[in-house]
Amino acid sequence: MRFTQPMISVHTQLGKLEAHSTPAELHSEARLPRSNRHWTQPSVEIDQYPSRHAYGFTNHTDFAREHGQQGFSDLSKTTSRWTQEAWDNVENSGKKGKKPVEQRYDSKLRQEIEQSKNWHITTELIPDPVIKFHPIEAVGEPDLGDLTVNIDAKSFAETNFTPGKVETYLQQKADVKRWVTEGKYDIYA
Repeated sequence: MRFTQPMISVHTQLGKLEAHSTPAELHSEARLPRSNRHWTQPSVEIDQYPSRHAYGFTNHTDFAREHGQQGFSDLSKTTSRWTQEAWDNVENSGKKGKKPVEQRYDSKLRQEIEQSKNWHITTELIPDPVIKFHPIEAVGEPDLGDLTVNIDAKSFAETNFTPGKVETYLQQKADVKRWVTEGKYDIYA
C-alpha cells in the first residue's frame, strides 16, 4: 500500500500602505526692467504770417475781421447817398439852370484829381517772423520690471492602501494505492 497525505498550501500577501510626497513646483514670471526713455527730436516752428501780412497776404479770418464791418458801413453810406441823390434829382431837376446829376459827377471828378495830387506814402516796419525752438528732451518713464515667484505645494501626501490577502488551496489530495503481488507480477488493485 502507498499512502499520500493531503497537502494544504497557504499563500499570504501583507497589506501595504504607500505614501508619496509630491515635490513642490516653482513657477516664476519675470518682466525685465526697461528704461523706456528716449530723446525727442529738436524742432523749429517759424510763423511768417505777421511779416507776410505786412506785404498784403491775409488769411480769411483776418480779411473778414478787417473788411466785414467795412462792407456793412459802405452799404449804409451808399444807401444813404443814393437816397439823398434821388431826393436832389426830384427837387432840383425841374428847376431852370440846375443840373444836379452833372454837378455831382463834376464834383466827384474834382475830388479824385485833388486826391491824386496829394499822395501820401506811409512806411511801416515789417515785423520779424515768430520763431519757436523746441530743444531735445529726454522723455518717458522707466519700467522697474517685475519678478513674481509662485510655489505650488500640496499639504497632504498622496497615499495608496493595498489590503492584505490570505489564500488557501489544496496542493495535493490524499491518496491510497494498493497492489497485490502474485508470483512475479504486481497487480494494481
